[in-house]
Amino acid sequence: MLGFLQNFCADIENTTAHIKGRREATKELMLTRKIAAGIFYLALLGLIYALRDKLLPWLDNLAPGSWPIILFISAVLAMVPVIPFMVVSGILGIKYGIWGGGAMSVVASTLAAVLTYWIFAAGDRANYNPGTRHRLEIWNEHVQQRTFLFVLIGRMLPFIPAALINGYAGWFKLSFIQYVSATILGKIPTMLVFAYVGVSAVSGSQYWLPILLIYAVFLSVVYLIYSRLFPNVRGTLRVDNE
Repeated sequence: MLGFLQNFCADIENTTAHIKGRREATKELMLTRKIAAGIFYLALLGLIYALRDKLLPWLDNLAPGSWPIILFISAVLAMVPVIPFMVVSGILGIKYGIWGGGAMSVVASTLAAVLTYWIFAAGDRANYNPGTRHRLEIWNEHVQQRTFLFVLIGRMLPFIPAALINGYAGWFKLSFIQYVSATILGKIPTMLVFAYVGVSAVSGSQYWLPILLIYAVFLSVVYLIYSRLFPNVRGTLRVDNE
């Protein structure tokens, strides 16, 4: 009986040590992924910054038939906040027209959003002091509950850096499906506007009414869809405010 108890205790100790070892290995792996992701993003940022004066002329001189290369370059440029993507989208509008250039801009910016999300999702969340952590947790709870709306509004406001939304969504691991869906929908009007600006710059058109109509119609449609899909959000907001 005594031998059985000794063996049982030894098994428990071995199991505990094994679990601790796995936890330590997981922490080391997550730290390695975090460091590797950070190095990769910083290296990409530095590379784009160093080549910023050469990339746009090169992109502009590429033939429209080289669309895979153009799409790849556009997506890479959209990943880092160095060259305003409005300029890139304008070039795409000149090459492919309003609808073709707008569609390629949406695809490129969405690819950039997905890749950046994965890069930032590779790391753990940072540790904060209790007061800061409490405030961030409250904010993140609101964002987590309304991920689609949060990302959608951010995408439709051109003055909010896309890289900031991408990094935040990945770092705090927002719902990936809602994040991508809101990114695609939110990018459509903005990219069409940027493509239109590029076409207008070449043609010399001064008619900006289509831009306003695109925004107004799209925002109306989004509001109708949102009110149907999320009918309880307004009530939730009122409860939170009370």
